Amino acid sequence: MRNLLTISTALVTSLLILGCAGTSPKNVERDFGNSVRQMVQSQTLDPVTAANPDPDAPDSGDGQRLNNALDAYRGDVGKREEVQQPLVISVDQ
Repeated sequence: MRNLLTISTALVTSLLILGCAGTSPKNVERDFGNSVRQMVQSQTLDPVTAANPDPDAPDSGDGQRLNNALDAYRGDVGKREEVQQPLVISVDQ
């Protein structure tokens, strides 16, 4: 019985290793990064402006609007007490 288990384990391990052998890194690398480039391209409103940005940075801004943006950005922070609650994992048997 122990011999059968050893042979079965070796056979399954060999099959798993052989399943990965057909994937060469060049096949994976050929498509590497295309999904990110496609996402950035689809989220760009004006590709012409994105390709040639204005070299002059804005000189000023509406102070109240900028303060409101910072308050909104900083305001939605989790409470430390809620984050430090103990993690409970229950497994029914």
